[in-house]
Amino acid sequence: MKHLILSMLLIFSISSFAGEDLETDSFKTIEAKALAKGKKYGVKNVLVVLDIDNTVLTMPQNFGSDQWFGWQSKNCMVKKNAPKFCVSNSFGELLDIQGQIFAISNMRPSDSATVTVIKNLQKKGYKVILLTSRGPSFRDATERALKNNGLHFVHSAIGPKKGYAGTYTPYTLKGYKKAGLTKSDMTKMGNKKARPVSFMNGVFMTAGLNKGIMLKTILNKTRSKFKAIVFADDHIKHTKRMQAIMGKTKGIDLTTYRYSKIDPVVKAFHSSDKAPAIKAWKMLKEVTSEIYK
Repeated sequence: MKHLILSMLLIFSISSFAGEDLETDSFKTIEAKALAKGKKYGVKNVLVVLDIDNTVLTMPQNFGSDQWFGWQSKNCMVKKNAPKFCVSNSFGELLDIQGQIFAISNMRPSDSATVTVIKNLQKKGYKVILLTSRGPSFRDATERALKNNGLHFVHSAIGPKKGYAGTYTPYTLKGYKKAGLTKSDMTKMGNKKARPVSFMNGVFMTAGLNKGIMLKTILNKTRSKFKAIVFADDHIKHTKRMQAIMGKTKGIDLTTYRYSKIDPVVKAFHSSDKAPAIKAWKMLKEVTSEIYK
């Protein structure tokens, strides 16, 4: 009986740190989880990590949105005979066009409670940062959109004040241990070469790299340690990658949320004829051609 009780306690101890992979369409749910973890471990021991596109903020139109970019990148990256709706068959050029749209477009909170929830957590002393797949070249447009929605993360960020100037390489294939990564981490992400990233003002711009890997590297770089992490992202691939990396990290109680609030908008776009988005691109192309002719 004694051995049975000890075994049960051991199983409970292990399971209590097992990652929770959940789904929600409400920022209030994310807030409740963070508050519960704060009560359990102490506010200073909890980190809240949020995606931007279709999680914290969303485009008021489909043109230039996360779903538009996914549609373009999925169908248009071919060497020849690209569909007529394609803005480019070059990924680099697609990114440039995305940047143009970011520069002229507004964004809005994905949820009526989003801004209130984030500010409430920050006010209570929680560390809250953003982790986006956007590249460093989109920083100015990104921070402008956040500011326009009353969101600031410099005071709830980890690491040195305002972060790190410029861009940097988060890891190297040979020197991954210095970045806080393990051989298993590298294998799980396919030993992919890193691209330049940037972490400033509480906004981590990771250029499409594995978000689990990126969070682990920034925690190592800033020498930050937390007992619990709450992560939210609208893409299931990112919550799965976060679970695969951070969910396996000893001593961290990880909760991931696949955020579904914008799902109906995304679904409607993919089932539509895309006519408004195609028209918007033609109009933008005509305007820019007129300006720079």
